Amino acid sequence: MISEDRKNRIKELESRSQTRRIFVFSDFLSPSSIADATDMLKKGSLTVFGGADFTERKMIRFGNADELGYDEPFPIAVLKITLTGGKFATPISHRDVLGAVTALGIERQKLGDMFVIEGFAYVLADKTVAKLILSDLRSIGRNNVLVEEVSYLPKDLAPKTETLRFSVSSNRADGIICKVFNLSREDSKTLFQKELVLINGKAISNPSRQLKESETVAVRGFGKFIFVKEDGLSKKNKPYVEIELFV
Repeated sequence: MISEDRKNRIKELESRSQTRRIFVFSDFLSPSSIADATDMLKKGSLTVFGGADFTERKMIRFGNADELGYDEPFPIAVLKITLTGGKFATPISHRDVLGAVTALGIERQKLGDMFVIEGFAYVLADKTVAKLILSDLRSIGRNNVLVEEVSYLPKDLAPKTETLRFSVSSNRADGIICKVFNLSREDSKTLFQKELVLINGKAISNPSRQLKESETVAVRGFGKFIFVKEDGLSKKNKPYVEIELFV
């Protein structure tokens, strides 16, 4: 749940945008903080983005382009980090990259998602700190590195999904979770009681919660899927649903 300090800060940013009639941007926020923040804000006055459609940590942009009469892009830099050791480079992890960047004195909220693949890493960063990373990040672990700003994240970094279509009694969250992860109703009930089910980043305790189109459901310890839509009726008049399961 979002802290009171963070909640007050977000309201302050929204007020500044409305008063000065300018775009104002938050720091990067976690999925749960994004969910809490968007619940309490005027929907038409904000957009969220994290540097790519598939990122989890995102900024909030306060201000509506139609109302303000201009547009302004999110101040997000995409930084590509190359390990310069070639075949002699040692493997690095997400933790290694985060540790090396924050060791420069950069706070976590100024950093978005990070992706690590063999020989490379990508970091999404607030443009206010990107110059520091570009100029001062010279090593990660035992590896010397080269940092450059690029235009976008490669599409192959997006998580892979599998489309599933099946019939259910209703689009209740517990019933769909049982189908997706092959669980009993009792197992599903326990997950909700322990608040291990998150919808759009927000912990849900109500198993009868109806899923809506495009909502993301994460079940800790099992996986994550997007509820795409209801898709017709079966011969027994039960609704079919379509989901995208992250694999």
